[in-house]
Amino acid sequence: MKKVFVSVFDCKPGMKVAEDIFNEYGAIIVAEGTVLDDYMIDRIIQLGFTRIRVYDTTGDIIEASDSELFRAQYNENLNSVKSILHDISKGKEIDRIRVDHATSSMLTRINENRDIVNTISEMRAAGEYLYAHSINVAMLSMLIGKWLKYDYHKLKSLVTAGFLHDIGKIRVPPEILNKPGPLDEDEFEEVKKHCMAGYKLAETFPGMNEDILKGILQHHERQDGSGYPFGLTGDRIHETARIIAVADIYDAMTSNRLYKERVCPFDVFETIEKDYFGKLDHRTANTFLKNIASYYIGELVRLSNGNIGEIVHINPYNIARPIVKSESTYIDLATEKSLKIVEML
Repeated sequence: MKKVFVSVFDCKPGMKVAEDIFNEYGAIIVAEGTVLDDYMIDRIIQLGFTRIRVYDTTGDIIEASDSELFRAQYNENLNSVKSILHDISKGKEIDRIRVDHATSSMLTRINENRDIVNTISEMRAAGEYLYAHSINVAMLSMLIGKWLKYDYHKLKSLVTAGFLHDIGKIRVPPEILNKPGPLDEDEFEEVKKHCMAGYKLAETFPGMNEDILKGILQHHERQDGSGYPFGLTGDRIHETARIIAVADIYDAMTSNRLYKERVCPFDVFETIEKDYFGKLDHRTANTFLKNIASYYIGELVRLSNGNIGEIVHINPYNIARPIVKSESTYIDLATEKSLKIVEML
């Protein structure tokens, strides 16, 4: 009998599980051969699984690709962010079950690095920036934590903090938050209050540990003391906040916003390497850059001279300027200073 992977959201009562399902501790939670019912399906979803293997007894099951399942889960999490922020705006508590489900679903995808990078690159609608940004920062933070060898429990807190890092923006007047242009000084002061507002919202809800709370509160602090809300420096900034800071900057700069178009990732790499030197935690930023850049190898790009090329090598000492193959010519952008990547294709 054929075994197929299906989205948990396509599971129906009567389907038979085709392989054991394990939790993060390695314990079997659903054994092979179990016949699914509504309760079991809901339980699997609550635990954060996005797909399972079942027996195809009819030959009618359509097997979704990993990328399709990933995008479906992304869109579900997008709706979760909208619902959570809407509830907060109405004075309701954070729906912790929704938060846990969303963050657990991200953690089940932790090894699908390329799908994460590709999906984040594609989901760039300016009108849904706040919602998509919350998910993107959570997933990018998760990748950084993985590359820094975090254990599951630290990753869970990190992803939750990334997911909720901007909830305080629900307290920022919408005319400021949605202004189609640069903010003036007074407006920026209002936006800066979102860190404390988010912290105060989160600390009232159960299950919010120090890693999560400090991540929300301090993600705009900078190593040199130039950040906010407290102007903290160096190790006084919590490690969760240091990671979210890097993910936040990268996603903000590579996203379309109401007043600013997205920036090419390699321009962002250069900005982080130069303009944010001394402002971001060096270990965190360097870990992020050297790992994330490698997923652009093989991507087509447009160069500043109009030529199309393929990224074939990332220079670890100059990540922002890789080697590009254009037709039969290899161009090292680290030495060809007159050329640069202007667009990802």
